[in-house]
Amino acid sequence: MKAKIAISTIVTALLMGTTALSANMMENQTSQKDHYAAKLNADNFKNKAQEADAKRLHKVIDKEIKADHLAQKQAPKEIMDGLKSTIMALRALQANNTASAKQYLEEATKSFDTALKNDSKLDLVPVDERIVVRDFTGDAKLVKHIKDATITLLKNNETQAARAMLLPLEDQMTISVQYLPMKIYPEATKQAQKDLANGNNQAAFNDIVTALNSFVIKSVIIPIPLLTAQDMVLEASKLQKQDKEKALKLLTSAQDELQKAVLLGYTKKHSKVYKSLNDEITSIKDNIKGGHSVAKLYEHIKHSFSSLLHLHREEEHTNNMKK
Repeated sequence: MKAKIAISTIVTALLMGTTALSANMMENQTSQKDHYAAKLNADNFKNKAQEADAKRLHKVIDKEIKADHLAQKQAPKEIMDGLKSTIMALRALQANNTASAKQYLEEATKSFDTALKNDSKLDLVPVDERIVVRDFTGDAKLVKHIKDATITLLKNNETQAARAMLLPLEDQMTISVQYLPMKIYPEATKQAQKDLANGNNQAAFNDIVTALNSFVIKSVIIPIPLLTAQDMVLEASKLQKQDKEKALKLLTSAQDELQKAVLLGYTKKHSKVYKSLNDEITSIKDNIKGGHSVAKLYEHIKHSFSSLLHLHREEEHTNNMKK
């Protein structure tokens, strides 16, 4: 049984509404704030949105989702069955149906025992995955305008206005996987069975709730500007012989995406690698303008992008469900 996957909508796609509200709010403030609001009005965002390549956005997101699905291990059927049975037992206890709760817990224990018999080394088993995409529609210059405006607002103690302006500054995919801890969950299920057999329904209920709270969530954040820059470079590599001008424009846009990632704060741990990527793109552009072969340069930068994305995917943020 495959883990259920819930993919959110692109929460901040286009950002039109939020921007208009921010701009209207700013118009009622001081003339200094009006100056910055003018840079952030709805028309500005609209123009940027029109320039954005929506197809490219969906393309890079779909590609990353498919890659993630291929990389994820599927939970054994017995574990998914055991999890379902414990949830059914919890519902039965809520309905004061002790007999059904006992049956479901018995089924859960049997399922978990079978899974552990098949693989005694089972530890954290992935049982659910959620992918949330937040897209910032705008270039590096727009991000800088927002940050500059926010700094000025903070200096004037307009903290709430500054906070509102920073909220849209996300451009990322967050992939969160929930893991069932096999060193904890089956034992909690067996304890619930014992408590239920002793007539302590409340203790059994608490055992199951505690087990559910033991789930571990591991999240990975992938910067969308990095995915977009990679896609632009790949497209440029296919075009440079037929249309050098378009290839150069794509490479320049890729550099802007990398700069946007820097300004949005996604590059702190890998600042040298991002700078190296930018330098590689500059080298490719110079060689194209000089009429030189760039095939090997493209092959190298493709590897550089893959390596950097691997580093981001390896940076897991772990949380317990209870938190």
